[in-house]
Amino acid sequence: MSTDQDENASARDEREPRVGPAPKGEPEFRPYHHPAAGWGAAKSVTNFLVREGALVDGPRAIMRMNHENTGFDCPGCAWPDDTKGLHLDICENGIKHVTWEMTRKRVGREFFAAHSVTELAGWSDYDLENEGRLTEPMVYDAESDHYVPISWKDAFALVGRTLRGLEDPNQAAYYTSGRLGNEATFLYQLMARELGTNNLPDCSNMCHEASGRALQASLGTGKGTVDLQDWETADALFVFGVNAASNAPRMLTALAGAYHRGARIVHVNPLVEAAATRTIVPHDFTDMALFKATRTSTLNLQPRIGGDMALVRGMAKAVLEASSTDPKALDREFIERHTSGFEEYRALCEATPGRSWNGSPG
Repeated sequence: MSTDQDENASARDEREPRVGPAPKGEPEFRPYHHPAAGWGAAKSVTNFLVREGALVDGPRAIMRMNHENTGFDCPGCAWPDDTKGLHLDICENGIKHVTWEMTRKRVGREFFAAHSVTELAGWSDYDLENEGRLTEPMVYDAESDHYVPISWKDAFALVGRTLRGLEDPNQAAYYTSGRLGNEATFLYQLMARELGTNNLPDCSNMCHEASGRALQASLGTGKGTVDLQDWETADALFVFGVNAASNAPRMLTALAGAYHRGARIVHVNPLVEAAATRTIVPHDFTDMALFKATRTSTLNLQPRIGGDMALVRGMAKAVLEASSTDPKALDREFIERHTSGFEEYRALCEATPGRSWNGSPG
């Protein structure tokens, strides 16, 4: 007779063995009942600064982050900067990102001599980055399956020979990270174009290609179409599949502001996460001192996983049905001037059976 514990142990034994550094203990999960951000974030940031030995340089960088014309943009997420002169337009994740940029950890040639590329391919992303920053150029040696040191002169010569040896400039791809500064990015793309190609993918192709194509097909643009001013005047906000506390923590400020002015805030997520409940905005010193939390939602919808389409179809069907008696349910001028295929979409919604979407979409 086997127990659940025996079965779990057996499942662990059948897993592919971990190649990278072994984690300390089993993964943990504990319910979090406190407001998002607030003192929990402050404690986490303080512990991180202490662990990284950045109690002086960290706060200095934090005070310059997201300041127009006098600072730098946070590498943590793409949430837009405040336009009203907020001096602490920061969050827990952003502080950790900036502090990690100043890490003192270094990866020298000894590390690559000890670990083959095949071995490193089995390490987690966290373990690889946690080793630190490179100290010199390295090149892959196929015979030994290791990265080996190469001088800057030889590295530039190798790149030049490789590019000149291409039959077509478009055989090369010049990939960049979103964390590369504007100045370096400009020079990088200029070099690629001088060499005869505009094959310049970036991290947005990796992260947002699917959503970009869907947005392009439905809205005519692959990017978002709203800004902070829209948030500040919207009567209702629908947040789909996003936990702002981890994905874009500075959104919490906007959500708290929307709640204070009476906007309806609907979170759509199978899991009610921290940012869909309440928050204490860290730069609101009065709220921090009084432990005063602000709600960040007026409604949480929990569709089944994969049920987003059914939910949205049901919402559209309800609005279209209401438009038959309420002339304000639809902005007909906007539809006529800026959309196409509306009647086809109306027919699609009308053909959706009854109210089967109501209750548990998906």
